[in-house]
Amino acid sequence: MKTHLFTYGLFRDQAKLLLGKPISCGRAYIKGKMYRVNEFYPGYVDGDGKVWGEVFLIDEDVFKQLDEYEGHEYERIKVKSSSDLECWVYRYKYPVTRFEEIKSGDWHLR
Repeated sequence: MKTHLFTYGLFRDQAKLLLGKPISCGRAYIKGKMYRVNEFYPGYVDGDGKVWGEVFLIDEDVFKQLDEYEGHEYERIKVKSSSDLECWVYRYKYPVTRFEEIKSGDWHLR
C-alpha cells in the first residue's frame, strides 16, 4: 500500500535512497519549527512557523527501515501539508532549547 511522507531533512537528499522508489508530490510546508540538531540533520517540532520540504508517495513497507534509521530521537506522526495531503512525518522527541532554530524553515537554505 502507498502513503505520503513529508520530508524536510536527510530524506530530501543524502538518505533519499531509503525511500525506495518514491513518487514526488511536490514542495510543501507543514506547521512547525525546525532546529539544527547537529551539523548533519535537523529536527521538526510543533510550533507556529512553517517547515518546508517535499511530499513523496512511498510504499508503506519502507517504514520499518525508516523508523530504524530515525532511531529513538524521532517519532512518526501524521500531519496535513500545505498541499492538503495527509502525510507521515518524523517529529523530534526531545527539548530543542539548546539548538539553533532554522529561521527559514528550510534545511536546504540553512
